[in-house]
Amino acid sequence: MLRRLRCTPAHEPPLAILHIDGQLTLRNAAQLRTALLKCLAEQPIAILADVAGLTVEEDLSLTAFMAASRHAAAWPGVPLLVCAPSRDLRAALRRLGADRQLTLCTDLDHGRTVAARRELPAQVRDRFPPAAASVRAARTLVSGACQRWRLAVVVEPARLVTTELVTNAVRHAGTPIELTVTRGRRYLHLAVRDYHQRRARRIGSDGATGPRGRGLLLVEAVSASWGCTLLPDGKVTWASLHLMARSRI
Repeated sequence: MLRRLRCTPAHEPPLAILHIDGQLTLRNAAQLRTALLKCLAEQPIAILADVAGLTVEEDLSLTAFMAASRHAAAWPGVPLLVCAPSRDLRAALRRLGADRQLTLCTDLDHGRTVAARRELPAQVRDRFPPAAASVRAARTLVSGACQRWRLAVVVEPARLVTTELVTNAVRHAGTPIELTVTRGRRYLHLAVRDYHQRRARRIGSDGATGPRGRGLLLVEAVSASWGCTLLPDGKVTWASLHLMARSRI
């Protein structure tokens, strides 16, 4: 009998822990990936997937962990640790090459120990009202962070991306906005959180006319990667800027 897949988050800041039990299949793998991506909302230092109660119908369904790990690496630049007491499950992940993309731990306590060794990234965060003045305030926050962290190479691209993401949230979400700026080892991560579930979309270059149409095209042009992660109560639109890259604007 198929055991229903259950994904239950637990709050242990600065970690995100997801308890996963039941049977993982190709049919419900998307449910697992979605649950893992939702853990990114608070931008933890690591995601721990506790799979002590998980069984797997087909090894291929485990690629949901790999897909979520790639997303978490791009934004917000955090590792995914799979805590699997079952040797068979760890072996299946290794057969898929998953250990090259994520960290395999023997159990949840082992995962906590590994995550505790991770150096906390430099980060600033602030909330803004859905008003035009928030765009300037957000730019000032980003400029100040880049100056403190001596990241002159990304100041202008970061200001441009911040302008577009915050402007988009003010115009289209109309909710309170939270901006988070995080310095990783290789990237500067910018994330704008709002409480509207309309996904941010890049307009194709053929149909992009005027500044409103070009906003996310500009974000794409100056960023190493960008995306929009839907959450139960809104979304996070994010971009990552390579710290060694020269400005392309």
